[in-house]
Amino acid sequence: MMYIPDEVIDRLLAEDVPYIDLTTWALGIGERTGEIVYFTRESAVLCGTEEALRIMERLHIEVDLSLPSGSEIKADEVFLRARGRAADLHMAWKVCQNIFDHCSAIATKTRQMTKLARAVNPRITIVTTRKGFPGTKALSIKAVMVGGAFPHRLGLSETVLVFQQHMHFMGGLDGFIASVPDIKQHVCEKKLIVEARSVEESIKLCRAGVDGLQFDKLSADVLGAAVPQLKAINPHLVLLAAGGITEKNVAEYAQTGVDALVTTSLYNAKPIDIGVKITALA
Repeated sequence: MMYIPDEVIDRLLAEDVPYIDLTTWALGIGERTGEIVYFTRESAVLCGTEEALRIMERLHIEVDLSLPSGSEIKADEVFLRARGRAADLHMAWKVCQNIFDHCSAIATKTRQMTKLARAVNPRITIVTTRKGFPGTKALSIKAVMVGGAFPHRLGLSETVLVFQQHMHFMGGLDGFIASVPDIKQHVCEKKLIVEARSVEESIKLCRAGVDGLQFDKLSADVLGAAVPQLKAINPHLVLLAAGGITEKNVAEYAQTGVDALVTTSLYNAKPIDIGVKITALA
């Protein structure tokens, strides 16, 4: 599903083990053989197993049991079991646990939110913003996709998305609208998506020929009334709702008729309570 470079995996390990595991070395137990078991204390959508396996492979740990990302796990369920030297097991311990805690949290919340939205609108898509914590993008995006959503915009090089800040340099809304034909010709293989702050703005932009509109912080009631008007002008117009969309109001916004709901809330999911046990085998 996701290409995560080796350098990302190595960086995760190096952050926790910059040189040596001083405790294991000081105790003189590094060469003992042991087993590590990961389990969950609550129901969750598992995410991060593949990255944990790559970490364990680097540390020469042999995996006996592993469930893939996307598996629905229940309280007390074991989802990964492996064995190796005590020194290696302790190096893998917390790095892998942190991946499971946070990635599974995002995947779980994403699946819950997607189910709530699709219960009232089976065609709706949940998409995520670029407001994730710096340095965690690859794992966060994977978790979102495992949960059933999709990244809205992976970076500035990907899509043409015009905000009010851009229009300040073009003479405002009217100046931008005058430039729409030239912009569309210039990026003819891309869709031109524009932020709209009101229904009035959205109608002007729709008539100007933009390919899509992203509504910022419009109420679900206002948005629901605007969608039929805009679709009547351009049935192929892509409509997105953004701003403050969470699991508490996602169903309400899904009923408006927009094509996708843009949210940051998935990145703020409470970590899943993942447990770890390491025991000696010899």
